[in-house]
Amino acid sequence: MKDRNEVEERRLRAKIVGEFLKLMRQKAGLTQHELASTLSYSTAQFISNWERGVSLPPLDVLPKLAHLCRIAPRKLVDVLYRYQEEVLKLHKKQLMALLTRRSRTA
Repeated sequence: MKDRNEVEERRLRAKIVGEFLKLMRQKAGLTQHELASTLSYSTAQFISNWERGVSLPPLDVLPKLAHLCRIAPRKLVDVLYRYQEEVLKLHKKQLMALLTRRSRTA
């Protein structure tokens, strides 16, 4: 079973990055298969994984992805940055909870 941290991070990826990428892909009039093929991926599963929050696009793919989906590079950076900020907040909350529990038992 996945730990709660992994599940929450995946939920954040899907909500923040995945939904954004899916919307931008659709606005650009591309199917997952078309985008995958243009990015030289063998299947649309790669794109599906990004949109479902399973994974993030590799950094070296981001410029071409932004161009194909007509995303301003700054907007894409902002979305990825927002995701990272939310993950850091999640980790901070978990760390504080852990430290608070341990200090009570000490």
